[in-house]
Amino acid sequence: MEPNRDKENPEQPLPDREKPDLVPEDGQNTTDADQTGSEQHDSPDRPRDDGQPAPPPPDASPEPANSKKSILPVYSRRELAWLGALGIALLLISILSLRLFFRDVNTTTPDEVNFPVEGTNVVVKKAETFWRKVDREKDSGVQLTTQFIPAADITLKSSKSGSLRFFFESPEGERVGDPVTLTFSNGKFDGSGDAAASIHATGGLEDLGDYNEYLTEKVHFWYLIITEGAGLEAEGSSYEQIIRMPISPKRR
Repeated sequence: MEPNRDKENPEQPLPDREKPDLVPEDGQNTTDADQTGSEQHDSPDRPRDDGQPAPPPPDASPEPANSKKSILPVYSRRELAWLGALGIALLLISILSLRLFFRDVNTTTPDEVNFPVEGTNVVVKKAETFWRKVDREKDSGVQLTTQFIPAADITLKSSKSGSLRFFFESPEGERVGDPVTLTFSNGKFDGSGDAAASIHATGGLEDLGDYNEYLTEKVHFWYLIITEGAGLEAEGSSYEQIIRMPISPKRR
């Protein structure tokens, strides 16, 4: 039977055995704390209570051991398409520029002469004109400031006896340098004993820039003028023009 409270002193506290157990036992308190801490700190990064490692997060993907970060930029498909279109555009522009350049470069000449050309005592089979660089050891009489000179290869088809005189004419209509006179007989030039002969002017273009302008037809043509004289020792007034042809832009 429980003791009764003192009626005279109702506020008298109960004996110690009557007080409720507010503090848990030591073992129970430790276990509850461990469980609470485990529940609070349980995360994928910490091992479970049973010793098994936590699974990786869903968005994490394992990287291969030998994978390395690329130093090259990574482009999207749209960026790659734009880069490809830009490369094609640059290629087309380059091709168009080259076509425009080579279209201006002309190696043919207007006023082509129809060979063979027949004179009084000679038939000229063909004449080929071109430009070449001056050879100071072989080209005597060439002006010191001249770097490129017009030249020609002349071939006879047949002839009697006579002479040909050659002039080189500038775009301004002036005859440049000294004339060249060659005699012929029996279809051959007397000096070389052959049907072909080479001639060149003693004046011409002073630098490569002038030749490039001639090559692109930015200046007018030079001309080769061939005149025929009566006899081996013809007078100057007896020479008559039989050929007038432009100097080709070709270079040898």
